[in-house]
Amino acid sequence: MTATIDCRSWAEFCSIHIKGAVSIPAEHLFARLHELPKKTEPLVLCGSQAELQLAEAFLMERGYDIIEKLEWDEQLLKRLTDLQQLEQGSLQPRLWQPAPLLQRFIQEFMPHYGIQAGKGLDLACGAGRDLVYLALNGWQMTGVDWSADSIQRVTQLAAQHQVQIKAYQRDLETSSDPLSDWPDQQFDLICVARYLHRPLFTTIRRLLKPNGILIYQTFMKGCENTVVGRPRNPRFLLEPHELASYFSNDDIWLDEIEILPDDRPISAFVVRLRSHLVAC
Repeated sequence: MTATIDCRSWAEFCSIHIKGAVSIPAEHLFARLHELPKKTEPLVLCGSQAELQLAEAFLMERGYDIIEKLEWDEQLLKRLTDLQQLEQGSLQPRLWQPAPLLQRFIQEFMPHYGIQAGKGLDLACGAGRDLVYLALNGWQMTGVDWSADSIQRVTQLAAQHQVQIKAYQRDLETSSDPLSDWPDQQFDLICVARYLHRPLFTTIRRLLKPNGILIYQTFMKGCENTVVGRPRNPRFLLEPHELASYFSNDDIWLDEIEILPDDRPISAFVVRLRSHLVAC
């Protein structure tokens, strides 16, 4: 599958653009990398000569495959008009993908277990792809991250996809229970991706409603031995079945190890809590 990136301004994009294209102005690519597809998906770029040069240099340096550059001029406009390949407006497809485990949860676990979308929390939400994906599938999502930049990105991503979310900047490692000021706030779902701070396990249990679901996907021991070699600090690496041991009194639906394309092992863990009692 090929993705078309329109590198012109937002106003120019809304006025007229190639069908199925996504608007990411060339000068905004760094701030919006999280909106791009996987690097295995080839890209077509569209814009002025200067915009194409800027976008091509930026993307190729990061390993993207540019298979075609379309300079926006009268000749291209006429050709695309004759082919009926132009459209107007702000609607655009989603090129980015959430974590595969989140897609599996939506497509398999929810129908299999009869789960209805409710209130969800994404801890260390980053740029918000998982959070927005869940919101697009009916979940009332809240995100927390220490980075103000991440909060801005997730808010913008939600607005682009016309979903309502809540996002808060918070350092999750300031105390043993950094969300202790949420004593009455509970969620049907909590997800964590590529983040590990073990003291949060008790916070997660407290914040989940009875029968609440935890989806946890993060780096595991063994990452330090790969070519990438990171993370290597044991504080940020799960031991095999570590989460299953902590949540042993709950209903574990999935406890697997997945291997990323760069050979790093990552957890695929889904559990439904039976109670809010801390496991011994």
